[in-house]
Amino acid sequence: MDKKITREEPKYPNKPIDLSKDPNTNEVIADILSRCNQGMDKFGITMRSVMLQNPKDALYWLNNSYEEKIDDIRYTKEAIQSFRNLNEDHKKLKIKYEKLLKKIKDLKEHNKMLMEHP
Repeated sequence: MDKKITREEPKYPNKPIDLSKDPNTNEVIADILSRCNQGMDKFGITMRSVMLQNPKDALYWLNNSYEEKIDDIRYTKEAIQSFRNLNEDHKKLKIKYEKLLKKIKDLKEHNKMLMEHP
């Protein structure tokens, strides 16, 4: 069964951070801090503490990271394809819009000729 995507307010909303001139960098830092707070609530321990307790868990973390990257690549690929589709739709709409503008111009000229005709 598909998981439903909910639009709930995040428990840890990103607080504005102003460490960089680049707003994207500031947002990424805020996202990292938010994820850290979520992880601490869920697990009650830092990733480093887990690793120090059992260094063999490194393989688990590496595999988990690998799987997340695969998912990220798939999300990125889908976003690229969606962008391409939207771009193609935009081009088609632009052509239709230009044709409509030409028809309107032609109709205005035709109306003008009709109004000027005795």
